[in-house]
Amino acid sequence: MKILLSAYACEPNKGSEPGVGWSWAIEYAKYNQVWVLTRDNNEPTIKEYLEKNPEYKNDNLHFIYIGLPKILTFWKKGRRGMRLFYMLWQRKAAKVAHNLNKQEHFNVVQHITFVSYTQPTYMYKLDIPLIWGPISGGENIPSEIQINMSWKEKLIEFIRKASQDIALITPSIRKTMKKAQLILAATEETKEKMPKQYWHKTHILPAIGLEAIPELENVNRDDKKVKIIMAGRLIYWKAFDIGIKAFLKIADQFPDAELHILGEGIKKESLKRLAGKYLGKQIFFENHVSHDHIYDYYKNFDIFLNTTLRDSGCMTMMEAMCVGVPCVAIATGGPKVLLNGQNAGCVIPESYNSTVSSLADKLSELITDEKLRKDLQNEQYGFVKRDFLTSNKAKRIEKMMWWRNTNA
Repeated sequence: MKILLSAYACEPNKGSEPGVGWSWAIEYAKYNQVWVLTRDNNEPTIKEYLEKNPEYKNDNLHFIYIGLPKILTFWKKGRRGMRLFYMLWQRKAAKVAHNLNKQEHFNVVQHITFVSYTQPTYMYKLDIPLIWGPISGGENIPSEIQINMSWKEKLIEFIRKASQDIALITPSIRKTMKKAQLILAATEETKEKMPKQYWHKTHILPAIGLEAIPELENVNRDDKKVKIIMAGRLIYWKAFDIGIKAFLKIADQFPDAELHILGEGIKKESLKRLAGKYLGKQIFFENHVSHDHIYDYYKNFDIFLNTTLRDSGCMTMMEAMCVGVPCVAIATGGPKVLLNGQNAGCVIPESYNSTVSSLADKLSELITDEKLRKDLQNEQYGFVKRDFLTSNKAKRIEKMMWWRNTNA
């Protein structure tokens, strides 16, 4: 097939949005002719990477770098003005796509990044089948948990929820929902944001994925500790305080248990204070670990604890699962999809104190039951290997494309 990808963010060796754009482009190009519309400032990184890694060079893969004139973008500084800049870029990308389609006659166009339904794409204007997504943006902090937030954090959440509702009445987004042959939602929450008349063509499919998954190894440690790891940005909606409080409830009961926290962020000092007398004894804040060594790092742990409240993906958790670290998480957004409804790893969001208690009970159960940890390890590893390899996700999408030209 000939596939056109709209991937504003697309860079190798990057996480989040750029990594999503890159991984989908590389995977599709293994078996299809692929043209990628991406931002012009990605060009140096992509070209340098392909020169240093010729195994990724592929005659099927074509990058079209699109920029905007300085006169239209002089006001953009960092993230300031990002939404307007992105909208203008998408408009220009649609014009480029229209002219390119006259030459190449694409079988399908897919919008990849940004991975958010609240920001527009104009690829619906092309007279070819459209795949929208995977998209996210429908995830919110569960109201029942009621975490403590500053006025600024409350304002951020208010604006976020307002933008979700405004998006659904925005003409370009309404037209995208209507014209898309497939809508791929990264989470159940995002699917539920779609009008019900479109649910029949909306499928749950996370945006994040892995190019390869290592074989499981048995790691023999000299110590007899049970080590728990939390990883991510130390910000309010990641709710590391919930995880620390859950551990504090059981710390005296399990003196050989440890909680390690990997990450940086504005909440770090307050989280250290929360650890109290256990800081440096059973609760440890880790130094930065290079992403190149993250798999080897995670292998040293027995349990991965995730408390994020509105993540659409959660790559840290996926990476832990794929090296055999059993995961426990609050069942929201991306972590809920990653756990696949597994009761042994899921904690249903309740009130703040009830959620802390439920997590503490779950940790106690896993600390004392090595067989349960092993069973959870095998179940989660098998699920990630089956459903989160980018190659397998691409095959799932191709099966959904009932309109495709089988002779292409």
